[in-house]
This record gives sequence, C-alpha cells and structure tokens, in this order.
Amino acid sequence: MPIDKELIKSKVHSREDISLKTIADIVAYKISESPANMGPESNFLVATEAVSQYIAENFKDIDSFKNSLSKLDKGMKSINRFADTVYNYYQDKQLLSFEIVKNMISKVKDVSLKIITDMVAYKIYQSPDDKGPELNFISAETFVAQYTSENFKNFREFKRCLDDLGKGSSAIEAFADLVYKYYCQRKN
Repeated sequence: MPIDKELIKSKVHSREDISLKTIADIVAYKISESPANMGPESNFLVATEAVSQYIAENFKDIDSFKNSLSKLDKGMKSINRFADTVYNYYQDKQLLSFEIVKNMISKVKDVSLKIITDMVAYKIYQSPDDKGPELNFISAETFVAQYTSENFKNFREFKRCLDDLGKGSSAIEAFADLVYKYYCQRKN
C-alpha cells in the first residue's frame, strides 16, 4: 500500500519531521528562483505537493524514505541532494502549455524566451510580413509560445534544447531561426 500523500503533507506542515520541512523549503526556494515563481505561499504549497507526490510514488513507507535519505550522505548534504531530486521531478511534471509560455514571455520570467521573441519580431520586421513593431512582437510572441509548447513537454526539455544548440547568444539565435523558419513554412 503506497504512502498517503496527506500524511506526508501534514508532517511537513506540522514540522513533525524537520527533514521533510527542510526539503519542502529548499524546493520552494528553487521554485521561487525559477520562471514558475508564484509567490512564497504558493511556492511552498507546490513544493509540499511535489515532495509528498515524489515520496508517495517512490517509497513504500516513511521508514524506507528515511533509510534512503540517510544512505545519500550525512546531514544537509543528503537533504540538499534529495531536494534537488524532488525539484527535478517537479520540473519534469510541469507541462508547458501555450498560455504558460506566453506568460513567461510577457512577464519576462525567462530571459532567453524573451530574447528569442524579440529576435523573431525583428526577423518579421525585416520580412515582407512587417506590420509594425507592436504587431510584429505579438506575432512573434504567439509563434514562440506555440512552437515551444508544441515541441517541448516541459521547461527542462526546452533548456536542454538550447544547450544542444550552443552556448549563450548563438543558441538563442539558432532557436529564433527555428521558430521563424517554422512560421514561414506554415504560411506557404
């Protein structure tokens, strides 16, 4: 019988298990530093959910979780490693949708997505499809959000793609070229 997620959540919220609370705090901090930041309270609730879901899916009971945690390392090192594992699990579960990506661009939650959008808007400006800066940006934002949400399951996949394309601005430029070419091919 799997561990009850609500039991794990209650242990985090009641501070009954300080290692669980610390893991949830670290995951919440990582979320706050990411494009998924929703504010301290929401970040903590999401982190608690991620910790409880991960433990429920991967351990048969609390003792097996504690045993696994003690085998990693001693003290904070094991807690940090486990928090990294839970955060990666959380990121893998965060599915990208058109709305999420568009929000990330418009609120500049990810600088690389914003720069890609600006580059695509500039490419539209240089093309016969130029409709002025505002409409070019709206079109570019739509194309980047659509391309990204259709081609990547989660944000980590998108970041891996950028890493595969190269370093720094060359990766961003290559991705902007992909989006722009995709946009042009769809019109023809």
